[in-house]
Amino acid sequence: MWRRMATISFGFLLAAGVGALLLAGAGTGSADTGRATFKLTNKADYVVMVKFFSQTRNWQWPSPGKHYNLEDSDQHEFHLSCQSGEKICYGGSETATDKTHWGVGYKGDKACVGCCITCGGTHSWNLTKAASYTCAHCNDGSCQCGVGTPGGLCSAHRGNDPSIGCTQQQ
Repeated sequence: MWRRMATISFGFLLAAGVGALLLAGAGTGSADTGRATFKLTNKADYVVMVKFFSQTRNWQWPSPGKHYNLEDSDQHEFHLSCQSGEKICYGGSETATDKTHWGVGYKGDKACVGCCITCGGTHSWNLTKAASYTCAHCNDGSCQCGVGTPGGLCSAHRGNDPSIGCTQQQ
């Protein structure tokens, strides 16, 4: 009889302990998970290597040393598992040297404007050929020349005014 009660007591304590562990684990799980969707279309004349970089934690997709290839002009969707509130940016390059790059670049170390989304978001981008050297007349009266689009060159100068025009001084 004593042996039977000890077995029943042990079984009850074991079940209670496992239940307590399960309840404790339920409250301490990892951060909420979600999904970020990047839609990228290659409009360049060459293959673009693409990666995605978390700006919130030390993480990248697909993984360090790997990348996705955009080999055609179709729109490609990338569904990334992410943490709630996480900021993720895309980066791409023609080669691993980042000579021609999009977003934060192949290594994730370039500055970008509008190349990031927050976990739970979706956005589309067209990756076009590298911009050529051009000049633009800006709304603050300045003439800005460089590699980029007129809108990009004048973004810190109250925008571009294409009606006035601007030429490079030699």
